[in-house]
Amino acid sequence: MVRVLLIGCGAFGRVHAAALARLGVEAIGLDPDPASRTALPALRFADGLEAGLAVTDAAIIATPPASHVGLAEAVLRAGRDLFLEKPATETAAQSAALARLAEETGRIAQVGLYFRFHPKAQALQAMLRRGEFGALHHLSARMSGLKRARGDSGALLNDAVHFADLLPWLAGEAPARVFATTADPLRRGREDLALIHLLFPSGATGFIEAGCVLPGEHADAVVPGAETRKLLAVAGREALAELDFAAERLVLRRGRHEPAPGSAWLPHHAPREEVGAPALDPLGVVTAQLEAFLRAVATRVPQGPGLAEGGVAPLAILDAARRSAHEGRVVALGEG
Repeated sequence: MVRVLLIGCGAFGRVHAAALARLGVEAIGLDPDPASRTALPALRFADGLEAGLAVTDAAIIATPPASHVGLAEAVLRAGRDLFLEKPATETAAQSAALARLAEETGRIAQVGLYFRFHPKAQALQAMLRRGEFGALHHLSARMSGLKRARGDSGALLNDAVHFADLLPWLAGEAPARVFATTADPLRRGREDLALIHLLFPSGATGFIEAGCVLPGEHADAVVPGAETRKLLAVAGREALAELDFAAERLVLRRGRHEPAPGSAWLPHHAPREEVGAPALDPLGVVTAQLEAFLRAVATRVPQGPGLAEGGVAPLAILDAARRSAHEGRVVALGEG
């Protein structure tokens, strides 16, 4: 049976611990904070990284983003498979270097992109792949609310990264150009509000709102006392969809605009229909992610986004957004 080293046992690391327990996987914890041992009394803890890797087959990294590169390198060089929580790294170049190392060492490396494994996002993506929306016009996302301002990252790496991955995954293409504005309303040296505009090669547009200083609507499922909005909208020639992850609701309207007498175009859309994809709480989604990772470890066939798709691709968008906000201009993706 695979034994897993859980590196980082904070709030989300504890969700990983519960998911591993649900899957019947033996886990060993690693976290310097004594509060982690108190919070997870049933978990055995390693005395250090080297000792933990020596007695395990794979590792999960759920630590602050700045620590990911060093820890991931140690895991891969030790010949262990890796599940790396988002954001994989702080920059696309760092993820690219880790991707090369994973290939060189022959290790499975999966990035923890939560919404890829949410049943409603998967149902929406399947409809898009079947062509049920026709030509896409726009995708927008709001990952914002009233919540803690994390000390280890700002709105780009903490929140926007989810939809910097999800929107291209749904659209089936990476954006060509990015324009962004960011703000530091708390004056703490990190962006706590980010607005990102995307233009895709097909002509479809995208928009991402991320931040911790805006009104929320629902209680956050992971962080006590926080309020959040996790909303996604997709518009195509043949259908419109709204997905509220916090309310667990996916609503579809089929139809299109048609020309009317005169110069107007009028919408001809069927009534709203709820798509019956299952609901899943954070523990259920993380369990699905880790189940896919463990299947990849067993079969040596990747089952989720690797470091190129789940690290380099979304972080290239965030790199471009950061540059755009700094320089006040549209930035081409991959621009040197």
